[in-house]
Amino acid sequence: MKNSLQTLLGSISQGIYMLGTDGRMCLYNTRLCELLDIPAAFFDKHPTLAEMNAFQMQRGDFGDAASLVDEVARDYVLAGGQAPVPTHFLRQTRTGRTLEVRSNVLPSGMMVRTFADVTDYIQAEAARKRANELLFATQALAQLGGWELDFVAQTETWTDGTYRIFDTTPEQFQPDLHNTRKLFTAQAQALVDASYQDSVRQPATHELELEMFTLTGRRIWVHSRGTSVWRHGHVAKRTAIVQDITQRKLTELALRDSEARWKLALESVGDGVWDLHVPTGEEYLSPQLLRMYGYAESELPSALTALDQRTHPDDVPAMQLNRYNHLAGLTPSYSNEHRVQCKDGSWKWVHSRGLVISRNAQGEPLRMIGTHTDISERKAAEALIWQQAHFDPLTGLPNRRMLQERLAQELKKCRRDGQLLAVVFIDLDHFKEVNDTLGHPKGDVLLVEAARRIQACLREVDTVARMGGDEFTVLITELSDANHLQTILPKLLHTLSAAFTLEQDQVYVSASVGVTVYPTDGQSTEDLFRNADQALYVAKDAGRNRFSFFTPALQVAARERAQLMADLRSALTRQEFRVVYQPIVTLATGHIHKAEALVRWQHPVRGLISPAAFIPVAESSGLIVELGEWVFGQAAAQVKHWRKTLYPQFQISVNKSPVQFENPNPAHTPWIEQLTALGLPGESIVVEITEGLLLSTSAGVLDQLLGLSDDGINVSLDDFGTGYSSLSYLQRFDIDFVKIDQSFVRQLVAGSTDMALCQAIIAMAHALSMKVIAEGVETELQRDLLTAAGCDYGQGYLFSRPVPAAEFEQLLGINP
Repeated sequence: MKNSLQTLLGSISQGIYMLGTDGRMCLYNTRLCELLDIPAAFFDKHPTLAEMNAFQMQRGDFGDAASLVDEVARDYVLAGGQAPVPTHFLRQTRTGRTLEVRSNVLPSGMMVRTFADVTDYIQAEAARKRANELLFATQALAQLGGWELDFVAQTETWTDGTYRIFDTTPEQFQPDLHNTRKLFTAQAQALVDASYQDSVRQPATHELELEMFTLTGRRIWVHSRGTSVWRHGHVAKRTAIVQDITQRKLTELALRDSEARWKLALESVGDGVWDLHVPTGEEYLSPQLLRMYGYAESELPSALTALDQRTHPDDVPAMQLNRYNHLAGLTPSYSNEHRVQCKDGSWKWVHSRGLVISRNAQGEPLRMIGTHTDISERKAAEALIWQQAHFDPLTGLPNRRMLQERLAQELKKCRRDGQLLAVVFIDLDHFKEVNDTLGHPKGDVLLVEAARRIQACLREVDTVARMGGDEFTVLITELSDANHLQTILPKLLHTLSAAFTLEQDQVYVSASVGVTVYPTDGQSTEDLFRNADQALYVAKDAGRNRFSFFTPALQVAARERAQLMADLRSALTRQEFRVVYQPIVTLATGHIHKAEALVRWQHPVRGLISPAAFIPVAESSGLIVELGEWVFGQAAAQVKHWRKTLYPQFQISVNKSPVQFENPNPAHTPWIEQLTALGLPGESIVVEITEGLLLSTSAGVLDQLLGLSDDGINVSLDDFGTGYSSLSYLQRFDIDFVKIDQSFVRQLVAGSTDMALCQAIIAMAHALSMKVIAEGVETELQRDLLTAAGCDYGQGYLFSRPVPAAEFEQLLGINP
């Protein structure tokens, strides 16, 4: 056994010795004697570590103050081996060799020390480092050659250094713009041509590494750096400095060949590794890569086609193009994301990366290695994010962003093919009432069904999108004639007006539709959206359940509306509004103890503007809040005066917009506090509201309505019979007055349906302890029929139009 160990120690290239538990050398090999230049007779005496250290110190093996030993081990050497043992250090011998010393102290107290001659490695590393430093310094500083290309004068000029780079002389070769093209490889010429053709950015500088030929046919690499002068989108002159960087390129290729494969494999832990022999197409697939797709080793052939044939057909062209560009030297590396079919038939997204690590003398690729990384989870997350960003989660329809992208694409196609395109805005009528009465879950069911019905009316090439709420937008494409819309639009109205079954409930809605056509009405996305919105506004204003086409007149109306809004913002400050009062007459006696306050706008240029024109604008802009406060202040002051001069219990009705309830200004003083400050009770004012407000689900609105009753302020329900309120709402909110809409009064005659409706409303209101006011009374017959039916109050032109306060007082026989 001892002989075998001695034989083994004698065959290794390292010197080695072992110290026993007694601290003396018990084993060594002959290589140790050679490396340390110490005779075997010395070691045969079984010296201690201190004795060996003293022997070498005496001979000067460690140099003065152990200068030939790494700094990390100097204290150890100078202490005669009595200091902590360093596990690894370098030292030089007196002959200039470099030894690597490694020590291992065993648990038993024994120690093994090895000595390896690493001189060649150290010198090679130092040489490589010096060569790299010299290479980079030369590349940065040396100006080895230069050339100038003048495309106007059609001349090319070289310096002497350039002739040397290309193995020629001025006598042997006269360069020009044509004969120098043969010096470029195809890839190099493509790079140069591309730099000439960048007429968009027109870069003033360039820096290229080009593989070229000398005049003797030798392949070289040249680094070209210079400037270009551009005129009229073309290069007029280019001046460049050139360097021969062939040696650096060869060094880089050698380093890649020895290191790249294992570096990539180590850096891609968990990824699959592939190694391609380019000329034959033979490809090594690592076990991890095969497992990624569910295969065992040897189940797939070792060929490039093995995975190419399992790549998704849609991904193959881009993958092959990226691979070719790198093999041809046009890209620094290969990178592509594609799908690969697994053994079980499923598809897996992978990111394939690779690098050519060796080429032959002609620059043709020989070997390429790379990895596959499973990116299926990332791709699924990206797909989900894209889906959420582009589609409505409730209906599955495209959302606003997706619609805009599709519209932009369709407009390009229309411009190319000369076709028409229609943008259709659809808004469901009365959808809010469904939400408020049946709840949002059933409202969502209705929206999903409405989306399905709209899609059923259209072709596959058309697009339906949900813009939000109950708003849908349709793109009707590939139109050769706008008359085709006359078939589609009625179909849309008909299908949306049919009953919707929501579990046990059956509800009806309708649709208002606005239509605009490209290119007749507009050219851009913004114009078409704006036009369709204006057309939708007209359809709603005309009574809903209809469609309206955009017309130039709508554009004019929209501009006027915008101007009206702008003027409205300054009208209060300029005191352009005034309040008029229409008497409310007690039908049984003819007395006038009530009036309705109505606002009028005396525009300095346009004259008197109808409330029907500016009130909707004030509501949509939110200005109605400030205007309503001003009207209330005027009415409160007036009722205080008339309670002193006309009647102690005089009441003035003030209209309050739903916008004032939905978006109150917290800075405003509550109305009851303003009345109290004037010494007035709450009942001096009647607040007129519309039926739609009773359907509001906002807690703030409900609190305000109930608060009016608590403050003693009467509430009047305007235009009764035209909305959707039920008896439960009337009981819930303590309504004091019900106003019969003038549409029931206008054609009122004995025995008519309108007469029956009026009688029913009056009877119902009285049964609920409410008073009834009939609006729009214009004839004595209407007055008499209403009086006979028991109606409490009448209001209309039969008695008086709305008039200023002074004229109102004259109406009552009071002279100023």
